[in-house]
Amino acid sequence: MKLRNKLIVILSSVLLISLFLEGVLGDIYFEKYFRYSKVLQLEKIDFIHNNEVDYDKLKDYEKNQNALVMIYHDKEIENLNNFHYIKVHTESGDAYILLDAFLDNLYSNKPFKAQINDLVEIKAIKILNNYYLPTSLIKNNEVFKDYKFDYTSKKIHDITGRVEGINAPYTQSNLGDDFLEALLNIDVLTPQNKVYDDVDGDDQFQVITLKKDDFKVVIFYSYENIKDIFPSLKLYFYFKGGFIVLLTILLGIILEKTVVKPIVKLSEISERIANLKFIKEINYNGKDEIGILYKDIFKMSEKLEQIIDLYKIKISKNREAQIKLEESIKLFMHEVKTPLSAIIGFSDLLLEDSSSEEIEIINVESKRILKMANNLLMDNSFSHEEIVLDIKKFNLTSLIELCLKIFEKDLENSEKSIVTFLWKDIYISGDKEKLEQVILNILKNALKYAKKEIRIYVEEKENEVILFLENDGPLIKEENLNRVWDKFYSTNSEERGLGLYVTSQILEAHKFKYGVRNNNFGVSFFIVFKKEI
Repeated sequence: MKLRNKLIVILSSVLLISLFLEGVLGDIYFEKYFRYSKVLQLEKIDFIHNNEVDYDKLKDYEKNQNALVMIYHDKEIENLNNFHYIKVHTESGDAYILLDAFLDNLYSNKPFKAQINDLVEIKAIKILNNYYLPTSLIKNNEVFKDYKFDYTSKKIHDITGRVEGINAPYTQSNLGDDFLEALLNIDVLTPQNKVYDDVDGDDQFQVITLKKDDFKVVIFYSYENIKDIFPSLKLYFYFKGGFIVLLTILLGIILEKTVVKPIVKLSEISERIANLKFIKEINYNGKDEIGILYKDIFKMSEKLEQIIDLYKIKISKNREAQIKLEESIKLFMHEVKTPLSAIIGFSDLLLEDSSSEEIEIINVESKRILKMANNLLMDNSFSHEEIVLDIKKFNLTSLIELCLKIFEKDLENSEKSIVTFLWKDIYISGDKEKLEQVILNILKNALKYAKKEIRIYVEEKENEVILFLENDGPLIKEENLNRVWDKFYSTNSEERGLGLYVTSQILEAHKFKYGVRNNNFGVSFFIVFKKEI
Protein backbone atom coordinates (compact mmCIF):
# COMPACT_ATOMS: atom_id res chain seq x y z
CA MET A 1 0.00 0.00 0.00
CA LYS A 2 1.27 3.50 -0.85
CA LEU A 3 2.40 5.70 2.03
CA ARG A 4 -0.21 8.31 1.13
CA ASN A 5 -2.93 5.66 1.37
CA LYS A 6 -1.55 4.44 4.69
CA LEU A 7 -1.83 7.93 6.19
CA ILE A 8 -5.33 8.44 4.81
CA VAL A 9 -6.55 5.07 6.12
CA ILE A 10 -5.07 5.67 9.60
CA LEU A 11 -6.40 9.22 9.98
CA SER A 12 -9.81 8.33 8.54
CA SER A 13 -10.13 5.37 10.90
CA VAL A 14 -9.30 7.53 13.91
CA LEU A 15 -11.85 10.15 12.86
CA LEU A 16 -14.62 7.61 12.27
CA ILE A 17 -13.96 5.86 15.57
CA SER A 18 -13.97 9.19 17.42
CA LEU A 19 -17.26 10.24 15.84
CA PHE A 20 -18.87 6.89 16.62
CA LEU A 21 -17.78 6.91 20.24
CA GLU A 22 -18.77 10.59 20.56
CA GLY A 23 -22.31 9.73 19.56
CA VAL A 24 -22.65 6.54 21.61
CA LEU A 25 -20.97 7.82 24.77
CA GLY A 26 -22.68 11.22 24.55
CA ASP A 27 -26.09 9.59 24.26
CA ILE A 28 -25.42 7.26 27.17
CA TYR A 29 -24.09 10.09 29.33
CA PHE A 30 -26.75 12.73 28.73
CA GLU A 31 -29.78 10.47 28.52
CA LYS A 32 -28.88 8.02 31.24
CA TYR A 33 -26.03 8.79 33.58
CA PHE A 34 -26.49 12.56 34.02
CA ARG A 35 -30.17 12.33 34.94
CA TYR A 36 -29.60 9.33 37.16
CA SER A 37 -26.77 11.04 39.07
CA LYS A 38 -28.74 14.31 39.32
CA VAL A 39 -31.71 12.56 40.92
CA LEU A 40 -29.43 10.92 43.49
CA GLN A 41 -28.01 14.34 44.36
CA LEU A 42 -31.46 15.92 44.67
CA GLU A 43 -32.68 13.18 47.02
CA LYS A 44 -29.84 13.88 49.50
CA ILE A 45 -31.58 16.53 51.62
CA ASP A 46 -29.89 17.66 54.83
CA PHE A 47 -31.93 20.68 55.87
CA ILE A 48 -34.56 18.96 58.05
CA HIS A 49 -33.62 17.41 61.38
CA ASN A 50 -35.85 16.55 64.35
CA ASN A 51 -38.90 18.20 62.79
CA GLU A 52 -37.02 21.49 62.32
CA VAL A 53 -36.00 23.21 59.09
CA ASP A 54 -32.49 24.64 58.82
CA TYR A 55 -33.15 27.49 56.39
CA ASP A 56 -29.47 28.29 55.89
CA LYS A 57 -28.84 24.74 54.71
CA LEU A 58 -31.99 24.96 52.59
CA LYS A 59 -30.64 28.03 50.78
CA ASP A 60 -27.28 26.30 50.21
CA TYR A 61 -29.07 23.23 48.88
CA GLU A 62 -31.16 25.27 46.41
CA LYS A 63 -28.10 27.20 45.27
CA ASN A 64 -25.82 24.18 44.85
CA GLN A 65 -28.45 22.00 43.14
CA ASN A 66 -30.04 24.86 41.16
CA ALA A 67 -33.42 23.55 42.33
CA LEU A 68 -36.53 25.00 43.98
CA VAL A 69 -37.81 23.42 47.22
CA MET A 70 -41.30 23.73 48.74
CA ILE A 71 -41.75 22.48 52.29
CA TYR A 72 -45.40 21.72 53.19
CA HIS A 73 -46.63 21.16 56.76
CA ASP A 74 -50.08 21.35 58.35
CA LYS A 75 -51.59 22.66 55.10
CA GLU A 76 -49.11 25.52 54.96
CA ILE A 77 -46.02 26.25 52.85
CA GLU A 78 -43.25 26.63 55.41
CA ASN A 79 -40.82 28.44 53.08
CA LEU A 80 -43.38 30.68 51.45
CA ASN A 81 -40.78 33.45 51.32
CA ASN A 82 -39.29 31.63 48.30
CA PHE A 83 -42.19 33.03 46.26
CA HIS A 84 -43.48 36.43 45.23
CA TYR A 85 -46.95 36.69 46.77
CA ILE A 86 -49.57 38.96 48.29
CA LYS A 87 -51.72 38.06 51.30
CA VAL A 88 -55.34 39.09 50.78
CA HIS A 89 -57.82 39.31 53.66
CA THR A 90 -61.31 38.26 52.56
CA GLU A 91 -64.59 37.66 54.34
CA SER A 92 -63.91 33.91 54.35
CA GLY A 93 -60.32 34.19 55.57
CA ASP A 94 -56.84 34.89 54.30
CA ALA A 95 -55.77 33.87 50.78
CA TYR A 96 -52.20 33.74 49.48
CA ILE A 97 -51.90 34.80 45.86
CA LEU A 98 -48.68 33.38 44.35
CA LEU A 99 -47.47 35.78 41.67
CA ASP A 100 -44.26 34.34 40.10
CA ALA A 101 -45.96 32.81 37.05
CA PHE A 102 -48.51 35.64 36.83
CA LEU A 103 -45.83 38.33 36.71
CA ASP A 104 -43.85 36.35 34.15
CA ASN A 105 -46.89 36.11 31.86
CA LEU A 106 -48.34 39.54 32.65
CA TYR A 107 -50.36 41.21 29.89
CA SER A 108 -50.12 44.91 30.75
CA ASN A 109 -48.26 48.04 29.73
CA LYS A 110 -47.87 48.99 33.37
CA PRO A 111 -45.79 47.15 35.95
CA PHE A 112 -47.77 45.50 38.70
CA LYS A 113 -47.23 47.00 42.17
CA ALA A 114 -49.24 46.23 45.25
CA GLN A 115 -49.41 48.11 48.53
CA ILE A 116 -50.89 47.37 51.92
CA ASN A 117 -54.69 48.02 52.06
CA ASP A 118 -55.05 48.00 48.27
CA LEU A 119 -58.46 46.69 47.28
CA VAL A 120 -58.07 43.85 44.78
CA GLU A 121 -60.45 41.69 42.77
CA ILE A 122 -58.84 38.46 41.68
CA LYS A 123 -59.82 35.51 39.52
CA ALA A 124 -57.59 32.60 40.52
CA ILE A 125 -57.13 28.84 40.48
CA LYS A 126 -56.76 27.07 43.78
CA ILE A 127 -53.60 24.95 43.85
CA LEU A 128 -53.12 24.12 47.54
CA ASN A 129 -55.42 24.77 50.53
CA ASN A 130 -55.58 28.60 50.67
CA TYR A 131 -52.89 29.19 48.00
CA TYR A 132 -53.99 30.46 44.61
CA LEU A 133 -52.57 31.11 41.17
CA PRO A 134 -54.15 34.27 39.64
CA THR A 135 -55.41 34.52 36.06
CA SER A 136 -56.48 38.14 36.29
CA LEU A 137 -56.23 40.88 38.90
CA ILE A 138 -57.97 44.25 39.24
CA LYS A 139 -56.35 46.86 41.49
CA ASN A 140 -57.76 50.40 41.72
CA ASN A 141 -59.52 49.88 38.38
CA GLU A 142 -56.25 48.72 36.74
CA VAL A 143 -56.58 45.34 35.04
CA PHE A 144 -53.73 42.83 34.92
CA LYS A 145 -54.08 39.51 33.11
CA ASP A 146 -52.12 36.32 32.56
CA TYR A 147 -51.92 36.12 28.75
CA LYS A 148 -50.27 32.73 28.42
CA PHE A 149 -52.72 30.03 29.48
CA ASP A 150 -56.24 28.95 28.67
CA TYR A 151 -57.89 28.31 32.01
CA THR A 152 -61.35 27.38 30.75
CA SER A 153 -60.90 23.82 31.99
CA LYS A 154 -60.00 24.96 35.51
CA LYS A 155 -62.26 25.99 38.32
CA ILE A 156 -61.93 29.73 38.75
CA HIS A 157 -62.34 31.33 42.20
CA ASP A 158 -63.32 34.94 42.75
CA ILE A 159 -61.34 36.60 45.54
CA THR A 160 -62.07 40.13 46.76
CA GLY A 161 -60.36 41.79 49.66
CA ARG A 162 -57.58 44.05 50.80
CA VAL A 163 -53.88 43.38 50.70
CA GLU A 164 -52.57 42.55 54.16
CA GLY A 165 -49.07 41.35 53.31
CA ILE A 166 -46.57 41.49 50.46
CA ASN A 167 -43.47 39.36 49.84
CA ALA A 168 -40.86 39.90 47.15
CA PRO A 169 -38.01 37.43 47.75
CA TYR A 170 -34.54 38.97 47.98
CA THR A 171 -33.06 36.28 45.76
CA GLN A 172 -35.94 35.10 43.64
CA SER A 173 -35.49 31.68 42.02
CA ASN A 174 -35.84 31.61 38.26
CA LEU A 175 -37.74 28.35 38.69
CA GLY A 176 -40.64 29.84 40.65
CA ASP A 177 -42.85 30.57 37.63
CA ASP A 178 -42.23 27.13 36.07
CA PHE A 179 -42.98 25.44 39.40
CA LEU A 180 -46.28 27.28 39.88
CA GLU A 181 -47.35 26.49 36.32
CA ALA A 182 -46.59 22.82 36.99
CA LEU A 183 -48.91 22.88 40.02
CA LEU A 184 -51.85 23.42 37.66
CA ASN A 185 -51.55 19.86 36.31
CA ILE A 186 -49.60 17.91 38.93
CA ASP A 187 -50.50 16.84 42.44
CA VAL A 188 -47.09 17.55 43.87
CA LEU A 189 -48.01 16.41 47.40
CA THR A 190 -48.25 12.79 46.25
CA PRO A 191 -44.92 10.95 46.87
CA GLN A 192 -43.19 10.66 43.52
CA ASN A 193 -40.00 10.89 41.50
CA LYS A 194 -41.03 11.69 37.93
CA VAL A 195 -40.04 13.65 34.85
CA TYR A 196 -42.68 15.90 33.25
CA ASP A 197 -42.88 18.04 30.12
CA ASP A 198 -43.46 21.74 30.74
CA VAL A 199 -46.55 23.56 29.47
CA ASP A 200 -44.81 24.54 26.21
CA GLY A 201 -43.66 20.97 25.65
CA ASP A 202 -40.09 21.96 24.71
CA ASP A 203 -38.39 21.30 28.06
CA GLN A 204 -38.55 18.82 30.90
CA PHE A 205 -38.46 19.06 34.67
CA GLN A 206 -38.05 16.66 37.58
CA VAL A 207 -40.48 16.56 40.51
CA ILE A 208 -39.40 14.67 43.64
CA THR A 209 -41.79 14.56 46.62
CA LEU A 210 -40.41 13.09 49.83
CA LYS A 211 -41.74 12.77 53.35
CA LYS A 212 -39.20 13.95 55.94
CA ASP A 213 -40.35 13.79 59.57
CA ASP A 214 -43.71 15.65 59.60
CA PHE A 215 -42.92 17.61 56.46
CA LYS A 216 -43.60 16.98 52.80
CA VAL A 217 -40.66 18.16 50.73
CA VAL A 218 -41.30 18.95 47.06
CA ILE A 219 -38.13 19.37 44.96
CA PHE A 220 -38.46 20.96 41.53
CA TYR A 221 -35.55 20.79 39.06
CA SER A 222 -35.63 22.01 35.45
CA TYR A 223 -33.42 20.48 32.74
CA GLU A 224 -33.73 23.70 30.76
CA ASN A 225 -30.78 25.50 32.38
CA ILE A 226 -27.75 24.17 30.56
CA LYS A 227 -25.41 26.01 32.93
CA ASP A 228 -26.34 23.52 35.58
CA ILE A 229 -25.02 20.72 33.37
CA PHE A 230 -21.50 22.17 33.08
CA PRO A 231 -20.13 20.90 36.43
CA SER A 232 -21.29 17.37 35.66
CA LEU A 233 -19.95 17.62 32.12
CA LYS A 234 -16.40 17.82 33.49
CA LEU A 235 -16.36 14.10 34.14
CA TYR A 236 -17.46 13.42 30.58
CA PHE A 237 -14.88 15.76 29.06
CA TYR A 238 -12.12 14.30 31.25
CA PHE A 239 -13.04 10.85 30.04
CA LYS A 240 -13.19 12.02 26.46
CA GLY A 241 -9.88 13.89 26.78
CA GLY A 242 -8.17 10.82 28.25
CA PHE A 243 -9.47 8.69 25.44
CA ILE A 244 -8.23 11.13 22.80
CA VAL A 245 -4.79 11.24 24.48
CA LEU A 246 -4.55 7.45 24.37
CA LEU A 247 -5.73 7.43 20.77
CA THR A 248 -3.15 10.06 19.85
CA ILE A 249 -0.37 8.06 21.52
CA LEU A 250 -1.41 4.98 19.59
CA LEU A 251 -1.46 6.97 16.37
CA GLY A 252 1.99 8.35 17.16
CA ILE A 253 3.37 4.84 17.71
CA ILE A 254 1.96 3.70 14.39
CA LEU A 255 3.36 6.69 12.51
CA GLU A 256 6.70 6.25 14.31
CA LYS A 257 7.04 2.71 13.04
CA THR A 258 5.69 3.25 9.54
CA VAL A 259 7.08 6.71 8.68
CA VAL A 260 9.54 8.25 11.14
CA LYS A 261 11.94 5.34 11.69
CA PRO A 262 12.51 4.72 7.96
CA ILE A 263 13.22 8.45 7.46
CA VAL A 264 15.73 8.46 10.35
CA LYS A 265 17.43 5.44 8.82
CA LEU A 266 17.61 7.30 5.51
CA SER A 267 19.38 10.18 7.24
CA GLU A 268 21.96 7.82 8.71
CA ILE A 269 22.59 6.21 5.31
CA SER A 270 22.95 9.64 3.72
CA GLU A 271 25.52 10.62 6.35
CA ARG A 272 27.55 7.52 5.51
CA ILE A 273 27.45 8.32 1.79
CA ALA A 274 28.47 11.91 2.51
CA ASN A 275 31.58 10.52 4.24
CA LEU A 276 32.32 8.27 1.21
CA LYS A 277 31.22 5.12 3.03
CA PHE A 278 29.05 3.66 0.31
CA ILE A 279 26.27 1.19 1.12
CA LYS A 280 26.33 -2.35 -0.24
CA GLU A 281 22.79 -3.45 0.63
CA ILE A 282 19.39 -2.14 1.76
CA ASN A 283 17.30 -3.44 4.68
CA TYR A 284 13.88 -2.01 3.86
CA ASN A 285 11.41 -4.30 2.08
CA GLY A 286 8.40 -1.97 1.88
CA LYS A 287 6.83 -1.25 -1.50
CA ASP A 288 5.72 2.31 -0.72
CA GLU A 289 7.49 5.60 -1.54
CA ILE A 290 10.07 5.01 1.21
CA GLY A 291 10.96 1.66 -0.31
CA ILE A 292 11.43 3.32 -3.71
CA LEU A 293 13.60 5.98 -2.06
CA TYR A 294 15.82 3.34 -0.44
CA LYS A 295 16.37 1.74 -3.85
CA ASP A 296 17.19 5.12 -5.42
CA ILE A 297 19.75 5.81 -2.69
CA PHE A 298 21.33 2.41 -3.23
CA LYS A 299 21.59 3.07 -6.97
CA MET A 300 23.02 6.54 -6.34
CA SER A 301 25.61 5.08 -3.96
CA GLU A 302 26.71 2.55 -6.54
CA LYS A 303 26.95 5.14 -9.32
CA LEU A 304 28.83 7.66 -7.19
CA GLU A 305 31.33 5.02 -6.18
CA GLN A 306 31.78 4.02 -9.83
CA ILE A 307 32.19 7.63 -10.96
CA ILE A 308 34.78 8.37 -8.27
CA ASP A 309 36.72 5.24 -9.17
CA LEU A 310 36.55 6.13 -12.88
CA TYR A 311 37.84 9.64 -12.34
CA LYS A 312 40.65 8.40 -10.13
CA ILE A 313 41.84 6.13 -12.94
CA LYS A 314 41.62 8.84 -15.60
CA ILE A 315 43.58 11.45 -13.66
CA SER A 316 46.23 9.11 -12.29
CA LYS A 317 48.73 10.41 -14.90
CA ASN A 318 48.14 14.02 -13.98
CA ARG A 319 48.69 14.42 -10.25
CA GLU A 320 47.89 18.13 -10.17
CA ALA A 321 44.56 17.64 -11.95
CA GLN A 322 43.86 14.62 -9.78
CA ILE A 323 44.32 16.64 -6.56
CA LYS A 324 42.13 19.49 -7.80
CA LEU A 325 39.28 17.18 -8.88
CA GLU A 326 39.53 15.09 -5.73
CA GLU A 327 39.27 18.21 -3.58
CA SER A 328 36.16 19.33 -5.49
CA ILE A 329 34.56 15.92 -5.15
CA LYS A 330 35.39 15.68 -1.44
CA LEU A 331 34.03 19.18 -0.87
CA PHE A 332 30.89 18.31 -2.77
CA MET A 333 30.41 15.07 -0.83
CA HIS A 334 31.06 16.91 2.45
CA GLU A 335 28.14 19.25 1.74
CA VAL A 336 25.73 16.66 0.33
CA LYS A 337 24.26 14.98 3.43
CA THR A 338 21.17 13.43 1.87
CA PRO A 339 20.14 11.97 -1.48
CA LEU A 340 18.77 15.34 -2.37
CA SER A 341 16.40 14.96 -5.28
CA ALA A 342 14.58 11.92 -3.87
CA ILE A 343 14.31 13.31 -0.34
CA ILE A 344 13.03 16.69 -1.55
CA GLY A 345 10.31 15.01 -3.60
CA PHE A 346 9.33 12.69 -0.76
CA SER A 347 9.30 15.44 1.87
CA ASP A 348 7.14 17.64 -0.42
CA LEU A 349 4.65 14.78 -0.57
CA LEU A 350 4.67 14.35 3.20
CA LEU A 351 4.15 18.10 3.73
CA GLU A 352 1.02 17.96 1.57
CA ASP A 353 -0.47 15.17 3.69
CA SER A 354 0.78 15.75 7.22
CA SER A 355 2.81 18.87 8.00
CA SER A 356 5.29 18.68 10.88
CA GLU A 357 8.28 20.72 12.04
CA GLU A 358 10.71 17.82 11.47
CA ILE A 359 9.57 17.11 7.90
CA GLU A 360 9.66 20.85 7.08
CA ILE A 361 13.26 21.06 8.34
CA ILE A 362 14.24 18.06 6.16
CA ASN A 363 12.63 19.72 3.14
CA VAL A 364 14.21 23.17 3.67
CA GLU A 365 17.68 21.81 4.50
CA SER A 366 17.67 19.47 1.49
CA LYS A 367 16.87 22.34 -0.88
CA ARG A 368 19.56 24.51 0.73
CA ILE A 369 22.23 21.82 0.32
CA LEU A 370 21.13 21.11 -3.26
CA LYS A 371 21.63 24.76 -4.13
CA MET A 372 25.15 24.75 -2.67
CA ALA A 373 26.00 21.51 -4.43
CA ASN A 374 24.90 22.88 -7.80
CA ASN A 375 27.06 25.98 -7.32
CA LEU A 376 30.07 23.85 -6.42
CA LEU A 377 29.68 21.58 -9.44
CA MET A 378 29.35 24.55 -11.79
CA ASP A 379 32.38 26.41 -10.36
CA ASN A 380 34.47 23.32 -9.60
CA SER A 381 36.15 25.42 -6.92
CA PHE A 382 35.42 27.13 -3.62
CA SER A 383 37.06 30.41 -2.82
CA HIS A 384 35.55 33.43 -1.17
CA GLU A 385 36.33 35.61 -4.19
CA GLU A 386 33.87 33.60 -6.31
CA ILE A 387 31.11 33.07 -3.73
CA VAL A 388 27.87 34.77 -4.78
CA LEU A 389 26.00 36.13 -1.76
CA ASP A 390 22.27 36.75 -1.46
CA ILE A 391 22.31 39.51 1.15
CA LYS A 392 19.05 40.00 3.06
CA LYS A 393 17.95 41.13 6.50
CA PHE A 394 16.99 38.21 8.77
CA ASN A 395 16.55 37.18 12.41
CA LEU A 396 19.80 35.75 13.80
CA THR A 397 18.04 34.36 16.89
CA SER A 398 15.58 32.35 14.75
CA LEU A 399 18.45 31.02 12.64
CA ILE A 400 20.30 29.78 15.75
CA GLU A 401 17.13 28.11 17.04
CA LEU A 402 16.73 26.31 13.68
CA CYS A 403 20.32 25.04 13.86
CA LEU A 404 19.73 23.78 17.41
CA LYS A 405 16.62 21.95 16.20
CA ILE A 406 18.68 20.16 13.54
CA PHE A 407 21.11 18.90 16.20
CA GLU A 408 18.30 17.99 18.60
CA LYS A 409 18.51 14.24 17.85
CA ASP A 410 22.30 14.20 18.29
CA LEU A 411 21.91 15.80 21.74
CA GLU A 412 19.30 13.26 22.80
CA ASN A 413 21.74 10.45 22.07
CA SER A 414 24.57 12.03 24.08
CA GLU A 415 25.23 13.35 27.57
CA LYS A 416 26.05 16.79 26.24
CA SER A 417 23.83 19.88 26.46
CA ILE A 418 23.62 23.28 24.79
CA VAL A 419 22.92 26.35 26.95
CA THR A 420 21.73 29.49 25.16
CA PHE A 421 21.50 33.08 26.39
CA LEU A 422 19.29 34.59 23.67
CA TRP A 423 16.59 36.72 25.19
CA LYS A 424 15.35 38.72 22.22
CA ASP A 425 15.27 38.90 18.43
CA ILE A 426 18.45 40.21 16.78
CA TYR A 427 18.45 41.24 13.12
CA ILE A 428 21.50 41.24 10.87
CA SER A 429 22.18 41.35 7.11
CA GLY A 430 23.81 38.52 5.21
CA ASP A 431 23.29 35.39 3.15
CA LYS A 432 21.02 33.43 5.49
CA GLU A 433 21.62 30.03 3.87
CA LYS A 434 25.41 30.32 3.93
CA LEU A 435 25.49 31.71 7.46
CA GLU A 436 23.32 28.79 8.54
CA GLN A 437 26.05 26.54 7.13
CA VAL A 438 28.62 28.49 9.18
CA ILE A 439 26.75 27.99 12.46
CA LEU A 440 26.07 24.31 11.71
CA ASN A 441 29.77 23.68 10.99
CA ILE A 442 30.90 25.33 14.25
CA LEU A 443 28.20 23.53 16.26
CA LYS A 444 29.18 20.20 14.72
CA ASN A 445 32.81 20.85 15.67
CA ALA A 446 31.74 21.84 19.22
CA LEU A 447 29.63 18.70 19.67
CA LYS A 448 32.59 16.55 18.61
CA TYR A 449 35.01 18.01 21.18
CA ALA A 450 32.76 19.17 24.05
CA LYS A 451 32.82 17.17 27.27
CA LYS A 452 29.45 18.13 28.71
CA GLU A 453 28.32 21.61 27.73
CA ILE A 454 28.17 24.09 24.84
CA ARG A 455 27.29 27.75 25.38
CA ILE A 456 25.79 30.15 22.85
CA TYR A 457 25.40 33.85 23.64
CA VAL A 458 25.74 37.30 22.06
CA GLU A 459 27.19 40.66 23.00
CA GLU A 460 25.65 43.76 21.44
CA LYS A 461 27.48 46.95 20.67
CA GLU A 462 26.29 50.08 18.94
CA ASN A 463 26.56 48.75 15.37
CA GLU A 464 27.78 45.19 15.92
CA VAL A 465 26.62 41.87 17.32
CA ILE A 466 29.22 39.34 18.48
CA LEU A 467 28.08 35.71 18.49
CA PHE A 468 30.01 33.33 20.79
CA LEU A 469 29.87 29.54 20.44
CA GLU A 470 31.91 27.95 23.25
CA ASN A 471 32.54 24.36 24.27
CA ASP A 472 34.20 22.89 27.36
CA GLY A 473 36.45 20.59 25.33
CA PRO A 474 40.26 20.44 25.44
CA LEU A 475 42.10 23.69 24.71
CA ILE A 476 43.75 24.20 21.32
CA LYS A 477 47.49 24.73 21.32
CA GLU A 478 48.32 28.39 20.74
CA GLU A 479 50.37 27.60 17.62
CA ASN A 480 47.37 25.77 16.11
CA LEU A 481 44.65 28.38 16.77
CA ASN A 482 44.96 29.91 13.29
CA ARG A 483 45.46 26.55 11.58
CA VAL A 484 41.93 25.32 12.41
CA TRP A 485 40.66 27.34 9.42
CA ASP A 486 43.07 25.69 6.96
CA LYS A 487 41.83 23.25 4.35
CA PHE A 488 42.22 19.58 5.39
CA TYR A 489 43.58 20.48 8.83
CA SER A 490 42.15 18.17 11.53
CA THR A 491 43.40 16.51 14.72
CA ASN A 492 41.20 13.51 13.87
CA SER A 493 42.61 11.24 11.18
CA GLU A 494 39.11 10.20 10.10
CA GLU A 495 38.01 13.80 9.46
CA ARG A 496 38.76 15.68 6.23
CA GLY A 497 39.13 19.10 7.83
CA LEU A 498 36.78 20.94 5.48
CA GLY A 499 34.04 22.24 7.81
CA LEU A 500 35.90 25.16 9.39
CA TYR A 501 37.65 25.90 6.08
CA VAL A 502 34.27 26.34 4.36
CA THR A 503 33.18 28.47 7.35
CA SER A 504 36.15 30.80 6.96
CA GLN A 505 35.54 31.24 3.22
CA ILE A 506 31.90 32.22 3.78
CA LEU A 507 32.74 34.68 6.56
CA GLU A 508 35.52 36.29 4.52
CA ALA A 509 33.14 36.66 1.58
CA HIS A 510 30.83 38.57 3.96
CA LYS A 511 33.85 40.54 5.28
CA PHE A 512 32.90 39.54 8.83
CA LYS A 513 35.52 39.35 11.55
CA TYR A 514 35.86 35.92 13.16
CA GLY A 515 38.25 33.87 15.26
CA VAL A 516 38.88 31.25 17.92
CA ARG A 517 40.55 31.49 21.32
CA ASN A 518 40.97 29.61 24.57
CA ASN A 519 39.38 30.79 27.82
CA ASN A 520 38.58 29.50 31.31
CA PHE A 521 35.55 27.60 30.04
CA GLY A 522 37.23 25.92 27.08
CA VAL A 523 37.38 26.89 23.41
CA SER A 524 35.45 29.95 22.17
CA PHE A 525 34.59 30.65 18.51
CA PHE A 526 33.28 34.15 17.76
CA ILE A 527 31.81 35.99 14.77
CA VAL A 528 31.28 39.76 14.51
CA PHE A 529 28.11 40.64 12.56
CA LYS A 530 26.90 44.06 11.47
CA LYS A 531 23.70 44.80 13.37
CA GLU A 532 20.62 45.78 11.36
CA ILE A 533 18.50 48.43 13.11
